[in-house]
Amino acid sequence: MNRPGHIGATLLLLSPFIPRIGTEFVVLAAAFSLLPDIDILLRVKHREYTHNITFGVIMTLTAFFAFKHTKIPPLLSLAIFTAVIIHILVDALTMQKFPPFYPFSKKRVAFRVFRSDNPAVNGASFVLGSLAFVYFAGGGYGWW
Repeated sequence: MNRPGHIGATLLLLSPFIPRIGTEFVVLAAAFSLLPDIDILLRVKHREYTHNITFGVIMTLTAFFAFKHTKIPPLLSLAIFTAVIIHILVDALTMQKFPPFYPFSKKRVAFRVFRSDNPAVNGASFVLGSLAFVYFAGGGYGWW
């Protein structure tokens, strides 16, 4: 997926849980939903080293220890792990295979449901995720 698609998917999947996990968690996860695509900026093989659970664990631990030295609650570091997992799950629906369990397994997966650059899928994901966030952040059912 592209950037709006990943942000939207994260908002769509997490917004219903706002009463339990909080708005801050969802916003942080949406912001970090693009983290696995840092491989593009680093000019390393796309979806190889940053699109896996190991990367999610490393980034979460890094954030946990960084947050301990700030006013950010360290528990919010789990939003980063959640964001990476959602990114991996959504990318698994696209055409390009990648190894989500690297380095423990080099088995590559892709469910090939849609192309990652599909404008309809990315646009719908962003719009639906944004609407879900506004709805649930506004109090859910009582908001209307």
